[in-house]
Amino acid sequence: MMAEKPAVTDPITDELQLIRNNVPGVRGSITATTDGLLVAFDVHGLEPTQIAALVAAIHAVAVRASLSTECGQLQEVITRGSDGYLAVYAAGGAAIVAVLGTTELNVAMLNFQARTMIERIAELSAEAHADTTAGLAHHRPRAS
Repeated sequence: MMAEKPAVTDPITDELQLIRNNVPGVRGSITATTDGLLVAFDVHGLEPTQIAALVAAIHAVAVRASLSTECGQLQEVITRGSDGYLAVYAAGGAAIVAVLGTTELNVAMLNFQARTMIERIAELSAEAHADTTAGLAHHRPRAS
């Protein structure tokens, strides 16, 4: 079952829509947590929760490979298939942004335009994570 487009947009979804509107060849994107939970999406015709789980796996392997080969902290992974591109960006410590592109996507332009978007999504995700953590701590049952 395809996820429905939310009736009310949030700042992360707005960022995803900006990248699609500003970079020719972008056909959609998602934001997920590093453990594969969907945060926001701007994709059509694909199941965003499935994409979130898959890109979390890609991200985990790429993080390990980058560290094991002494390349430092992962910033991005870009794959090119016969019908387009998948770019997976680290957005802070707890979020991932995946961008889907057509074969006409200019990857250099995407990387240039995506930097600011990734930084904003990382900040928004960190704020949301802090709010969630604070809320859980506030509602945690007390030991007797």
